[in-house]
Amino acid sequence: MTPTVCEIWNVLSKWAPPELAEPWDNIGLQVGDPDAPVQRLIVALDATENVLEAAAVRQAQMVLTHHPLLFRPVSCLDISKQIPRLLAGFLRKDIALAAAHTNLDSTIGGVSDLLANALGLSDVKPLHTSEPNPPSVGLGRIGNLPHSCKLSEIIHKISNMLRTPGLLVVGHPEQMITRIALCGGSGSDLWSMAVNEDADLFLSAEIKHHIAREAEQMGKAIIDAGHFYTEWPVVPAMAEYMKQQASDEGWDLEVDIFDDEKSPFGLWINENMKTSEFMPGARPSLSVNTPFF
Repeated sequence: MTPTVCEIWNVLSKWAPPELAEPWDNIGLQVGDPDAPVQRLIVALDATENVLEAAAVRQAQMVLTHHPLLFRPVSCLDISKQIPRLLAGFLRKDIALAAAHTNLDSTIGGVSDLLANALGLSDVKPLHTSEPNPPSVGLGRIGNLPHSCKLSEIIHKISNMLRTPGLLVVGHPEQMITRIALCGGSGSDLWSMAVNEDADLFLSAEIKHHIAREAEQMGKAIIDAGHFYTEWPVVPAMAEYMKQQASDEGWDLEVDIFDDEKSPFGLWINENMKTSEFMPGARPSLSVNTPFF
């Protein structure tokens, strides 16, 4: 039995219910026919030209991403511009595109839970919950390490786990960390909640300067591991979920990961600090959900 675009979205919604999405978000079908049959599905973090090309080469009928292509209304379909060009490309190639974003951030087993599990945190709970959703779901996570350890140990292991070329860190390498708050992706808005929950360390991305300075003054630690690196682990998780659902439903569906996806940011190391070197963007390993403590 071959599923439709709509059926695939409905199955994903069992894991990441649409009502968990933030009001500003734009999840669900971005472009395409909800009734179109899907025999091959490509999963990626972002909808890009490369993802579209890979989907066409692999003869996929649908792409599922974490980040929506459409956040704001499109005022024109001038295909010299990036988003209209991509939309036109998906339509011309008859490939549907859907996105599960903040609903996948907030749900159990989603973006932030994957990081919490990889850190081996216990007594995990969301940093932010919204009515009328249950208290078990929400943005960010906070929990406790099985034993206290130095910030330097966590820096080393997070860097290896996420395969980042570098981390932005606030804090002293020798300070002890027990309680960790985290948010995959851009998490500055959750900083005050991490402080209220008495976190020793906040792991996230795109941390604002004034927040870093506040953490410094408070003696709190921050690790900014990058937006891509803290969210990409959800891609293989989505793929595995869809494979299992396809098996349970008896669907004739192939599920692939877009395996050429890497961070758009590389890291330039100043030649005055070290031998001049450029380290290109990479991506986390597929074993990120294996606790390293």
